[in-house]
Amino acid sequence: MVPSETLQYVGIVQLLLHFSWKWVGLIAMDNQAGEHFLRTMEQMLSENGICSAFTKRAPVKNQANTVAELIPTFYSNSSFLLDTQVKVIVVYGETSTIVWVATGIWLTSLSGGSEYLEQSSSWKVWIITAQIDFSLIDFQKSWNMGIFHGALSFTLHTDKVPGFQTFANIRKPSWAKEDGFIKYFWESVFDCVFLSADMQTETGKICTGEETLESVPATVFELRMTGHSYSVYNAVHALARALQNMHSSTPSKKVMANEDGLASLQVKPWQLHSFLQRIAFNNSAGDEISLNDHGELAGGFDITNVVTFPNNSYVRIKIGMLDPHSPPGKELTIHEDTIEWHKNLTQVR
Repeated sequence: MVPSETLQYVGIVQLLLHFSWKWVGLIAMDNQAGEHFLRTMEQMLSENGICSAFTKRAPVKNQANTVAELIPTFYSNSSFLLDTQVKVIVVYGETSTIVWVATGIWLTSLSGGSEYLEQSSSWKVWIITAQIDFSLIDFQKSWNMGIFHGALSFTLHTDKVPGFQTFANIRKPSWAKEDGFIKYFWESVFDCVFLSADMQTETGKICTGEETLESVPATVFELRMTGHSYSVYNAVHALARALQNMHSSTPSKKVMANEDGLASLQVKPWQLHSFLQRIAFNNSAGDEISLNDHGELAGGFDITNVVTFPNNSYVRIKIGMLDPHSPPGKELTIHEDTIEWHKNLTQVR
């Protein structure tokens, strides 16, 4: 339910060419997908006269929960941030990848002082791929998100789903007594604990259950529907419609009643493939959802500008798009005058 990965590679190259950025760094997660990205991008960059200044591989999963555990992992890998000749860095991976980058920047500032932080991070343009959300782990919540101000991000298209924001904002942990995740999530987001019968002493802030997600910075929880959530939303709708189409084309003898007396299909996953391949519908946000001949979402990417705020929150402002239906070489559209760059960037070309 996401657009073609190849299209994103094309978009990155066109974005670099648009701003005449010819000397760039590449960061990718250390797995098969990351290796494929590096191999593909290095070839495409070379073909377009763009040089790769360095490549770095970020660990796929970070099990560290304290600063002491993180230091050995990141300290030796953060020196590339001090290269003042590299003004543009492309980051490919998942949310853990941006956590790795943020930790490297933080360690660099610790070792050299605040002037190192200014030199190493805020004079750079970060280009972020669509798989990444800006989400920091617990002890990073107080870190300065301003280092990513002005970043350009390829994002999965999303739209306002009627009622979703209200639904998310009025959620209370008391509404889901059987859902342990909500309690754990609530304690993590609001940095509090729920009182329980086996709790020996009260430690820290007590959760009331009346806290609101509206007050939480976007780095902790985005109240709007993100592109990733929108993809899941569309996937559920696609699956429901595929099941409905299968039901309408299935002889009645194959339809069985469950214990509640409701009709149900006995379905194997592969039986849905042909129905999903032909799926096309308008969702409740008014977007047309369909798959192309390769079974991928027949759509493009939004290009957004990351704008941060003093309270460590941020918004993504749409400043362009990547359209697979445009002529080759013309897929990217950028509204350059709407971009808000980092204040330390005196020149972007």
